[in-house]
Amino acid sequence: MIHAVFQGHAVFLALAVTVTLLAGAAAYFAVARRAGRARGVFCGLWASSVVGPLTLTTWSGSGVLTGECAINPSVLQAFAGVQGQLNVLLFVPFGVCAVLTTGRPFASLAAGVVLVAAVETSQAVVPFISRLCDSDDLVTNSAGVCAGVMLGVVVRRRMPGIRSAVPSLGRPVTQRALAGGAVVAALVVSAWLTVVHPVRTVLPTPVPAADAVQVQALNAALDEAFPGAYEVEAAEYLDDVDGEGMVTALLPGGFAEITWPDREQFTVQFTPTRHGEGVHAYEIPDVSRPSRTAREAKLVATRYAARYAPWALRASQVTVRAVDDPSGAGWVVEWRRWRGEVLMPMRLDIGVEPSGRLTDLRVRRVDDPALPQAHVGEAQAWETFARHFRISVAVEEREQAVLQAERRGGHWRIHWRLSAREGGMRHSAVVDATDGSIHSANSESVPQTTGPRG
Repeated sequence: MIHAVFQGHAVFLALAVTVTLLAGAAAYFAVARRAGRARGVFCGLWASSVVGPLTLTTWSGSGVLTGECAINPSVLQAFAGVQGQLNVLLFVPFGVCAVLTTGRPFASLAAGVVLVAAVETSQAVVPFISRLCDSDDLVTNSAGVCAGVMLGVVVRRRMPGIRSAVPSLGRPVTQRALAGGAVVAALVVSAWLTVVHPVRTVLPTPVPAADAVQVQALNAALDEAFPGAYEVEAAEYLDDVDGEGMVTALLPGGFAEITWPDREQFTVQFTPTRHGEGVHAYEIPDVSRPSRTAREAKLVATRYAARYAPWALRASQVTVRAVDDPSGAGWVVEWRRWRGEVLMPMRLDIGVEPSGRLTDLRVRRVDDPALPQAHVGEAQAWETFARHFRISVAVEEREQAVLQAERRGGHWRIHWRLSAREGGMRHSAVVDATDGSIHSANSESVPQTTGPRG
């Protein structure tokens, strides 16, 4: 978990370890002067067991304050994965050190649960943290505290030397600590009543596993795109009613998928470094370099494409667009091929972040197909569109019409891809440029905008 989340953030990890050790040392010296070295040692360990998890679990996330917390009704599922088990271990030291330091197991358990609840709540409501609040973390971290408390009780009972060197805290100190914990608990409850919005987790439908041939096909595509970098042992297969499907698998910090059985389309996405979840974007050997401008990003993508997909560069047009993100997330370099006014089905999209690493790869390797003659012009296509939706679409409400080759019913056709906005609705459809039939018609609501059109 540490490697997956903090990969590429060695400086932060070093700082976190340093802060944790300093907190322990500070607690030791502060307590040792008044209560002796033995209690000082355990207080120092306890302080480190608090600061360490706090540093890791409140490390800066996406920066997007949602106020939401995911609630998983299946409590036991939280312990099923490796991440859940590591979350349990993360707070075991807290429970052990709390009992060894105070000799008060119930107070230690209460303090740990309140701490865990406060951490999860802060992830939902504190702006500079803005991580995912998740009931699974609350359950597993609390289980870790409980396990640590029980282990601490066993250690104190079996080691009389600890009980004599570090006697249980007196009732007044315990009562003051519980009062402080009650205040924190009240703040947590208030936040949940006024700020936090619980969102029920929708459990995913079980997906059938891909067979060995499908996994081999995905690995072959990965090795072609990223030689020697990735290999998956298992994948999932999503089938549709037409017998076509998608083989998909997780990668470190991303995923890969390939259409099946045609293997025509291949997609890979990695989590951009700007999300603060580690460095997962692919460093292209001998190609990746800082890309602060569209021109530099285009150069990186073109060199990669020349090595990986030279077929996409022949007789195609290249465009570069900035990723739609105000933080300067990078660029997408796109290759398309046209035959006259008709957009061919081949695709090559490469996402490049400012570091020069590859974040996205979308490939559709298709030879230019034989197409029927087009008889329906753009104006006639818009008339068909308007009749179907029973609307009158002003020219300024229309998006740019695209004449492109698409496969329908196993045959390649030329279609007008049309989209238009009417008030709070966006209508879209494709009109066959040969026979004028309309397909894939869809209407959806869109947010209303104010002000002049750009």
